[in-house]
Amino acid sequence: MKMSLIHSAALAVRVPVQNGHSVEMMHSLIGTCANAEDLFLDLIDYLLSTYGGNSRYASLEECLSVGGSAWMAVKDQKGLQRRVDESAQQSYESAASPSDQAGEELKQAWVNAFSRNPDASDAWDHAIKAVEAVLIPIVVPQQDKAQLGHVVGSLRSQGKRWKFILPGVQMNHDVQPLVSMLDALWPNPDRHANGNQRQPTLEEAQAAVHLAVSIVQWARGNGLMLR
Repeated sequence: MKMSLIHSAALAVRVPVQNGHSVEMMHSLIGTCANAEDLFLDLIDYLLSTYGGNSRYASLEECLSVGGSAWMAVKDQKGLQRRVDESAQQSYESAASPSDQAGEELKQAWVNAFSRNPDASDAWDHAIKAVEAVLIPIVVPQQDKAQLGHVVGSLRSQGKRWKFILPGVQMNHDVQPLVSMLDALWPNPDRHANGNQRQPTLEEAQAAVHLAVSIVQWARGNGLMLR
């Protein structure tokens, strides 16, 4: 490990190391981190993000998976990601794979929700933006400076114009279930303007991101159509 990388890694995980031979510094850094699980994971996350290659990700992920770790090595995100249900992971990867705005927003949402350094509010914001990217062109394409609130309002007031992919209890493909999902997603609790503003929990933000993944997939697959 190069001297500059040792110094930067030590700074990243906030572990003091004495200047000396690079091998001794490396052993000191790894030894300190090995005694604290979170520090060790932070060190791995940093090294992957700055020094990881394809083979390193593959071999590390195999070790983490076999060992039953709650974390997985993900090359696209350049670091460690909290392990989720395999079907949920596949759904996210499918929804985020197209090179469009919704895909990019989902990637940002996912990183902020499941990385070693999560940001619940930012994850929720990007989840909303991903849904806006697919629904605004469908529901309110002519709306100036449209937001998800405009989509919700239009679907609620003109629901009979729309057909949702799920038939529902009445088997009439009512759009109300989708409206309820959008109500749950919008707005981010951190952006409330009615005095109830608060920081969302990470668990809430992760649920919002999973919901956004489903809505984006539905929208891309003609899950919402005019009757």
